Amino acid sequence: MDNELLTKPLKTDPHFSNQSYLQTLCSSWKNAWITVDFRVKIILALGIFLAGALQFPTYLRNIQLRKGVILQDIILDALPAIDVSVPIFTLLYGTLVYMLIKTLKNASLFLLFAMTFVFETVLRMLTIALVPLDPPLNLVELKDPLTEAVVYASNQAITKDLFFSGHTATMVMVWIFLRGKTDKIIGAVTCLSLALLLLVQHVHYSADVLAAFAFTFGSYQLAKYVYRLPWTWAAGILLAFGAILQLVFVYGKSFQP
Repeated sequence: MDNELLTKPLKTDPHFSNQSYLQTLCSSWKNAWITVDFRVKIILALGIFLAGALQFPTYLRNIQLRKGVILQDIILDALPAIDVSVPIFTLLYGTLVYMLIKTLKNASLFLLFAMTFVFETVLRMLTIALVPLDPPLNLVELKDPLTEAVVYASNQAITKDLFFSGHTATMVMVWIFLRGKTDKIIGAVTCLSLALLLLVQHVHYSADVLAAFAFTFGSYQLAKYVYRLPWTWAAGILLAFGAILQLVFVYGKSFQP
């Protein structure tokens, strides 16, 4: 695997840089796919996420049935509760699509992103299970059609998937995986803006948002470590996280009536 991507992800060969986006993407993925190391890691990472994605709606509906606690939050108390769903949706998915387009043309970098996403997702499902919270009292329901259709897959409002914030975690990953000075500035500004907007809408406690930064950066560091491991060791760690995710889903069933 090309460890250079961790600090300098894009090749500097003039021929490579002069290729079109599609040529660069195809060349990168073709070269990466011929190695067993890449194939095993990317298949496991995507497979674990897809297997989990099929169960997210049921798990989150079960969590919604659980009684949680309401936190005292001086930051939320100081902010007005305003519906800013459209800016949140626009910032998040606009920059996410931009990051994915740039990341996809480097197969190794996309693998690192995929592993980070898997680790962050498993940790988030685990912390949601371990930290039972009810939403803030002044919550303004977030209108996010993509999340409602793909993740929640239900007309029922899901408001208890709180600790830690998934929207913030996704935005932190966008910040991490954008490369280049200008893109990094864009990522930082949009990440911090989205975090503030989530608090303004009162859909998360400040602890949910702050924890998302810590857990996402931690997931990235773990992904970098696993990325460097031989595929046999990496497969074991990825499968262990997949098993943890399945145990979390089993735990969620305990809240069914």
